[in-house]
Amino acid sequence: MSRILVVDDSLVDRRIISKIIQKNIPDALLFETDDGYEVESMIVSEQIELCILDLRMPKRNGMDILASIKSKEATMDVPVIVCTGHLETETLIKVLTLGAYDYFTKPLSEEVMKIALPLKVKNAIEHLRRTKHIKKLSQIDALTGLYNRHSFKSTLMSYQKGGGSVMMVDINGLKLVNDAFGSDFGDDYMVNLSNIIREVCPENAVCARWGGDEFAMLLPGANKKVTNDVAKKIQNKFKKSQTGELCLSLAFGWETSFGKETDYLKLLTKAEDGMIRDKILENESTRSSMIAAILHTLHEKNPREEAHSRRVSQMCFKMGSALQLNDKEIQDLKIIGLLHDIGKIAIDENILNKPSELTHEEWTTIRRHPEIGHRILSGAPEMKEYANIILCHHERFDGKGYPNKLSGLNIPLYSRLLTIVDSYDAMTCERPYRKALSHQEAVNELYKSAGTQFDESLLDIFTSYVI
Repeated sequence: MSRILVVDDSLVDRRIISKIIQKNIPDALLFETDDGYEVESMIVSEQIELCILDLRMPKRNGMDILASIKSKEATMDVPVIVCTGHLETETLIKVLTLGAYDYFTKPLSEEVMKIALPLKVKNAIEHLRRTKHIKKLSQIDALTGLYNRHSFKSTLMSYQKGGGSVMMVDINGLKLVNDAFGSDFGDDYMVNLSNIIREVCPENAVCARWGGDEFAMLLPGANKKVTNDVAKKIQNKFKKSQTGELCLSLAFGWETSFGKETDYLKLLTKAEDGMIRDKILENESTRSSMIAAILHTLHEKNPREEAHSRRVSQMCFKMGSALQLNDKEIQDLKIIGLLHDIGKIAIDENILNKPSELTHEEWTTIRRHPEIGHRILSGAPEMKEYANIILCHHERFDGKGYPNKLSGLNIPLYSRLLTIVDSYDAMTCERPYRKALSHQEAVNELYKSAGTQFDESLLDIFTSYVI
């Protein structure tokens, strides 16, 4: 329904204009007034979408009314079509400069009544609705449908309703999930949480995506108990919504105030500080369990990878013993062997299980896995020491490897060791597109690349004491 206000001191002119509009726009709801002082209040109270304004009003000049409409936030977007008996060029320029949408002159000609006025009215209302739609889009986060950061911040700055809480929520480990499975997978967690926030928060709450994996909520009138209950409900619903081994958790922070002069932006900062503290207190074993879940997912996707990783892990253990490393170092090598291909979780399953030789493009994709593995492991403090080893396990002794073309002793010891073990196992295991090499054939191949791909001194130890 189109809500239109006609402002004119002439009853006859108001009725003529209203009749023309009702005849051509059946869904129009018309409001009329001859009082220039009630125009702005009527626009707000009646949710007017278009104002038709006579410039020659007896009590209050139409030009002043137009200027007032366009200067107030509550009314400035409403299009105004001005009308008058005689419109001089100078006056026309002034009304258009003030923000008038369009104009027409009185008395109304037959052409104006039949075509021009109805068309001007329809276009003006459509313009307002498009403007409102664009404005709404500018306030909304495209992924979650919640308000965006700018809109939420503006709401906090203008909020003066006397008390309430500001809450912030963060998804723990989402970066790790994005690194392992891609951002689309991580986006599903974001959308899921946003739906839960909408469902749990009171109707008068203002909910927003603050940025990245963080959400912010203004809970008007909510005391500490209510706020705590909201947080618990969000946490429980988020936990129940997840299936499988990979279960993410949430970090919360909130602040409540019922002071008359509350600065809600400062309240938001305190809520954010609380959320960060909660995130820091997250048990490191949670991140470790997520990495274990990612590894399990990779092995479920490709059982051959699991068997390969276990064999590599066992040979790394033996290599550590042959090098007379201490117990911790040997155990680290064993773990590195298990984790070395974790980055393949982000590689398309069809590429990993392809029954024929890979194309150049597919090899390029596969070669990303050391960097992906590095990003995943870097997300857990207790795994960071392994991350660089994994990153470098496809470097070559001659500097022609990837991803960083390191050479010689610039390649970490464990990475130089791992590339030998990894290559031997790859050669001695059958693949869909080639047969496995025998032990001796594989050793011969390794020595063909001694000093170029492999560290020859480590290769001698491997062939003498491990295989």
